[in-house]
Amino acid sequence: MKKNIYWLGLLLTTVLLMLQACDKNNEDGLSVNYARVVKYEIAGNYTGKLAVVYNDNVSCNTVLNNVSVLWSKEVTYSQSVTGIGIGAQASMTGILGQTATLKIYVNGTEVKRSSGSAGSSGELILPTIAYIF
Repeated sequence: MKKNIYWLGLLLTTVLLMLQACDKNNEDGLSVNYARVVKYEIAGNYTGKLAVVYNDNVSCNTVLNNVSVLWSKEVTYSQSVTGIGIGAQASMTGILGQTATLKIYVNGTEVKRSSGSAGSSGELILPTIAYIF
């Protein structure tokens, strides 16, 4: 009798785990698309130019050179992308004390930010930030 209860419990647990792992569907029975709209933004008063690198965990890095402050880029990622990252540093120097802020927005909400100030020779580094969905 104890063996039957054990196997019944194991079967019930397995079925519950399988049901919980099923894809969520919308009212039409179609799979829901979990695309994420990400906006990268750099703002501030830095007059130099930046080299910007951003990536996801699926494809390779995207590198943009000589980017001016007051820059933004919108990217739509599929559900297979579980993490993203972005960073920037001066490719052409600015002036001591100038600042810039790097932000990540996901579906319109700010989720991460990083700031930096230009050093004595006008160089600026915006520390890399990452976000896991």
